[in-house]
Amino acid sequence: MSLRRVAAVLVPLAPLLCQAQEADVSFGLTKWLAIQAGFTQEQADTLAIGDQRVDSGDMQYIELLPTYACLASDTGAANLVRLSRFPSQVAAPAAPERRIVAPGNDVAMKALIGLEQAKPAQAPYLLQLMGAALHTLQASWAHQGVPDVPRPFGSLGSCDPSLAWAHSRARGGWNSHRADLTYAWPAETLSMAEATYNALQRLPAIAGVQRSPKAWADLRGELMDFVRASSKTDKRKWFEAQGIKDVSFLEGISLPDGAERLDLRWPNRKLPPLRTLQSTQHHIEQDLLDAMSRFFTRWMSATDFDALGAEMAEPGIGARSSGDSESPGFERADRAELAARLRAWRIRDHGRVAELAHAPRSFTASQRSQLLAIARDPRELATYPVPTEAYFPLLVNGPEPSPLLAFILYPVQSSKQGNPRAIAVTKFRHAPYDTVEVLAERIVNRWYIVAIRAVVDH
Repeated sequence: MSLRRVAAVLVPLAPLLCQAQEADVSFGLTKWLAIQAGFTQEQADTLAIGDQRVDSGDMQYIELLPTYACLASDTGAANLVRLSRFPSQVAAPAAPERRIVAPGNDVAMKALIGLEQAKPAQAPYLLQLMGAALHTLQASWAHQGVPDVPRPFGSLGSCDPSLAWAHSRARGGWNSHRADLTYAWPAETLSMAEATYNALQRLPAIAGVQRSPKAWADLRGELMDFVRASSKTDKRKWFEAQGIKDVSFLEGISLPDGAERLDLRWPNRKLPPLRTLQSTQHHIEQDLLDAMSRFFTRWMSATDFDALGAEMAEPGIGARSSGDSESPGFERADRAELAARLRAWRIRDHGRVAELAHAPRSFTASQRSQLLAIARDPRELATYPVPTEAYFPLLVNGPEPSPLLAFILYPVQSSKQGNPRAIAVTKFRHAPYDTVEVLAERIVNRWYIVAIRAVVDH
């Protein structure tokens, strides 16, 4: 059966619910399925690397939702995201209801169908491209439905509905990792895995060597423990039982560590190192560049978050502010709230605190205490030899060359009092499936942090 016919069969049979893939799927499951399909260990690794690099593992794939659809407008970038991670039949710009993602659709299959025609002599050089094409197929299950429209700061810096790609509301929406958790959608995970396995079998022979794949029926039972695994520890045990001993690819997935502490670092991203956190972004006032460069440096080196929160919080704001009257939909942070937000995004095991970190309203006293209790153990904080290693390298899209940046600044509407405001966008290595946004405001010639929010973005 050709790949095109595989797609035609799978679409009508696909369940209405599904999960989104993180590295446990895009690297680990892809590698395991490739081995079952008859690829060598080395070939399976290369396929899995190509698949996983689509999630911020290579500069060509780093397109952050706030930078193409919210704080800036970039139709080209939005459609690159469509072709790699949200394969809708309808290109942007278009209303979300028109840009529905359906599993196994023609756009999701297009790259794989093209690679099916590769000559055997070419195939060894195309393995990473094949992996990237598998990612798009898997993403058509992961991101099916109507894309949600993020509003992390209410109407301030709100997203263009015709460009934004985010988890559908049926899967938890733009502010939730629930769609990423395989145990929440067992039948749908198996459907996606079967589609991946069928596609792997259709890829051309490598250097003319024919493969001997196992029957899919023999794999389903083995997969169920993987699907049901609800922690990194459980995922690790499954992979190790299957002969995959290096599980560093589980770094940063949105599951808690579980019974064992797992401090992992996947070495196969293809990203240039950041040399400095001092921003040289073009066309931004120097005082804002300097203030935010100091803030992001301190955030990833601090251990006293209460002190940092007290220093950076807006002066005079009372506890649990009622909100921002100019931009309903978020609450301005007092020093206790800011300290808790800073602490939440430094927790090494993001899966343990993901629901807290994404809370849309100010933390309760109980939630702040919970974060404080976790962070009392220094081992539970994400730490780096130098702060630059904490951040993904970013580039500003535009007509002129951009310096390599740890964060991108966007001036936004001034406050009612005339205070300048800006939103900084960044991405942490220990929370690779999120884009974090920091709202800053200049009050009496000094920049303060007004709020911290994030969008699930991969």
